[in-house]
Amino acid sequence: MDMLVDSIEFAVKQKEAAIDKKVEKERPNHLKFAAKKFVLEYLRCKKSFEYFATHYILLELPGGDELINPYNKQLEFVDLVETKKHVLLLKSRQTGFSTIVQAYTAWLCAFHSNVIVGIISKDGNEATDFARFIRGMIEKLPNFLKPPKGALGRGFDKKTERSFILTNGSKVYVATVNPKAPNKTLRGKAITFLIVDEAAFIDYVDKAWTSIVPALSTNQMQAKKRNVPYGTVIISTPNKTVGPGKWYFNKYLRSISGEGLFCPFVVHWKMIDELADDPDWYSTQCELFDNDPKKIAQELELKFLPAEGAFFESETLEKVQDSVQKPMEKFKLFSGEAWCFQKPKPNLHYIMGVDTAPEHGEDKSAITIWDYESMDQVWEYRGKLKVMEFIEVVKAAAALYESTIVVESNSYGNQVIEHLNSSTYSTKLYKEKRGEKTYVPGLSTTAKTRPLMIDALYSFVTQYPETIKSERLALELTSLVSKTNGRIEADSGCHDDVAMSAALCYYVRKYDPPLLLSGQSGELMQDLEDVLNMNMGGSPLTKIESSGKDTMEHLNALLLNKLKNKIDSDENKEAYFDIFDMLDRG
Repeated sequence: MDMLVDSIEFAVKQKEAAIDKKVEKERPNHLKFAAKKFVLEYLRCKKSFEYFATHYILLELPGGDELINPYNKQLEFVDLVETKKHVLLLKSRQTGFSTIVQAYTAWLCAFHSNVIVGIISKDGNEATDFARFIRGMIEKLPNFLKPPKGALGRGFDKKTERSFILTNGSKVYVATVNPKAPNKTLRGKAITFLIVDEAAFIDYVDKAWTSIVPALSTNQMQAKKRNVPYGTVIISTPNKTVGPGKWYFNKYLRSISGEGLFCPFVVHWKMIDELADDPDWYSTQCELFDNDPKKIAQELELKFLPAEGAFFESETLEKVQDSVQKPMEKFKLFSGEAWCFQKPKPNLHYIMGVDTAPEHGEDKSAITIWDYESMDQVWEYRGKLKVMEFIEVVKAAAALYESTIVVESNSYGNQVIEHLNSSTYSTKLYKEKRGEKTYVPGLSTTAKTRPLMIDALYSFVTQYPETIKSERLALELTSLVSKTNGRIEADSGCHDDVAMSAALCYYVRKYDPPLLLSGQSGELMQDLEDVLNMNMGGSPLTKIESSGKDTMEHLNALLLNKLKNKIDSDENKEAYFDIFDMLDRG
C-alpha cells in the first residue's frame, strides 16, 4: 500500500507541473489527472483513519455540520484497537469516545469489504441513534469515497433504523439485550467486529455475551485468515460492582491483571487537554449531574462505587481508588502477573501475605508485600496456577524482600508452608501459637481469627487508605460485602484473593506482631513500644484493668515490663514468641 501511494503521489506531482503550463490546451489529460487525484485521496483515506476522519467525517452540530477534530487520546485508542484487536475502555462521561467509535465503524465499512459490525447498546433510543450516526457519516461522504451505487443510492443496498448493508458487503447491526431472551442478542449475525457501548449499564449483558462468544470467536478467526478487519471493543463509564455493572467490573479487573484477551484503556477527563484546559467544562458537567457527589465520582472521576451492603463506606473506597498508582514494573510469573510499586530497600523489613488457591476453580492465588513499618504496599501477585508453581513465586518474592511470610494455613496453603519450612525461608515463616509452648508455621483461618483479620483489614484500610497502591486490590475491596449470615467476603462472581492476602498481613501487624529476640533489649523495647502505640490504642480486644486503671499507658508499661523479663531470660534468646500470650485473652 505504501509503495502504491508513493508512486501515485510522484506521478501526481509530475502531472501538476505539466498542467500548470498547459491546462487549457490539454483538457483531456487534465481530467485523467483529476481521476488520479481521487484515487490517491481514496488510498490515503483507506490507509489512515486519522486522515479520513479529520478530512471527511462530518458531525451534526447546532448551526450545521462540522469536521471532527479528534483528541489525541481518541486516536491513541483507535491505534490500540487496530493493534491489539480486543480493547476494554474505561472513560469519563462526555469525552467523545462513542463518537470516535462511530467514526471508526464508518471507516471500516466504507473501505473494507464484508466487515460485519455488531453493536450492543443499553436501550432502544440509544441503539437507533448509534446506527443513525454511523449511517449519516457514510451518507455525507463524497461519492468517490463511498462504495458503488446500490439499490438505495450510492453505497447502500439496505437501510433500517438499526441496521444497514453497503454494496461492498459490509453490514452494521445495532441491538439491545432483550431481558426475556438475552441469548438471542445478534443471533444469526456473523459478527466480525463487536462493540458493547455503555456495557456497565446493560441488564443481562453477561448472558448475551455468553451466547455471542462462540460464534464471534469463529467469525473473527475466519476474518483474520482473510485479512478482514476484526476486533471487540467494550466501552463504559464505571457502575457498581453488582447488578448490571458486575460483568463490566469483572472484565475490567481481569484486563488490568493481564488476564484474558482484553487490553485496558483508561481515559480520565483530565487526560484530555482540551477538556482540562476549559475552565467551564467540569463545572458544567457537575451541574448536569445535579452536583451529586456519587454521580460525579462515578461518571467523571472513574470511581467504582460499592453496592448496598458493601463492607467499606463509599468515602473510604473513593480515597483508596484515589491512592492507586501504576506499577513501576509489571512482569509475568507463570500464568499470573506481578506488580512492583517499590524496589526492595536495604535495612527495611517487610511483611508478606500468601493466600493459596488450587489450579482449578474460581479462586486465584495471591501475594501482597508491605513495608512493615509504614504498611505501604510495595509488591503484589495474582494468578491461576499449580500450587508447586505458586511456591516458586513465593520463594522469588521472598528472595527480593526480606519479609515475615504469613501463609494462610488452611487447605492448599499447607503445601506452601511445608516447602518453605524445609527451605532456607523457614526462619521467616510466621508461626502461630498452639497450646502453651507450641508454635506452628502459618496462620489458620478459624472462627476466632477470621473476625480479627476482617477487623484489621477494616481498621488499616479505613485509617490508611493511601497505603494501598494496587488498583487490583482497590477494586477487590470495593466488591467486599456483608452477607446475610454476617460473613464478609467478595460478592458473588467477584474475587477477594488479593484482599485476603492483605488481611493476613494486617492481622499479624495489628494483633500478633512476631519479634525475633536478639538479646539487645533496648532497641527491641523501642520497636515494641512503637508497635503498641500504632496497633493497640483503644482496641476493646486488649482491655486490661489493674488498680482502677484502663489506659494505653498502663497497658504499654505492663507489656514492656513483662517483655523485658522475657528478653533478659536466657531461654528466650533468638526465638519467636507471642506478645499477646502475656495478656489474658480468655
